[in-house]
Amino acid sequence: MNQKRESKNAARQAAREEAERRRQAERRRTRRIRTAVIAGGVVVAAGVVAAVAIPIVHATSQPSAAAAGGSGTTWAVPSDVESAVKSAGLDMLTAEGTALHIHSHLSVTVDGTAVSVPAYLGIDEAAGEISPLHTHDDSGIIHVESPTVEDFTLGQVFDEWQVPLSDGTVGAYTDGQDGQTMTVFVDQKEYSGDPADIVLADHEDIDIVVTSAGETATAPAAFTWPEGY
Repeated sequence: MNQKRESKNAARQAAREEAERRRQAERRRTRRIRTAVIAGGVVVAAGVVAAVAIPIVHATSQPSAAAAGGSGTTWAVPSDVESAVKSAGLDMLTAEGTALHIHSHLSVTVDGTAVSVPAYLGIDEAAGEISPLHTHDDSGIIHVESPTVEDFTLGQVFDEWQVPLSDGTVGAYTDGQDGQTMTVFVDQKEYSGDPADIVLADHEDIDIVVTSAGETATAPAAFTWPEGY
């Protein structure tokens, strides 16, 4: 009996230590993010105002020729970040919110070719501002870091991206056009309805798959979350 109790206690302690390790990793990641956002804004020191801008990497503004198969397809990060964020019904913040903090993963695939979800979506580094809904890299991880607890949707992500999304349409691709079919999966299960209405949830997998005539869409493998998320 004592051995079983000790084993359970050890398991609980290990779980607590793992949870604390993840919290520490998340805090370190958040500090790095805040430093990057602040560095993009206006720094005031000894009465001197200096604007420090970190360049934003932009993809091409239209789907590339690789849409029909090739090395990759990208859509741009909008140049006017604030307007794109406002079109999603959101306001820019000077720091990430803490009332709601979740992560979802998004992938878009066209004829087997991945469309990159761009880094810095919803982040205006020059102004030192950030949307509660944003990305930090091109992994497809969507960060929700909001000062209020509310629902955020996939449609708002695409509004910030300035890429059309509706039932049967993503970007320039529409069901039935040139024999194409658009299929949406949420956690590897086919989703029916307008994908713009999908409410983002923590560790949720959202996959948009466009296939050509005669091809059958299948859900990509579940996303492997990095340490600390």
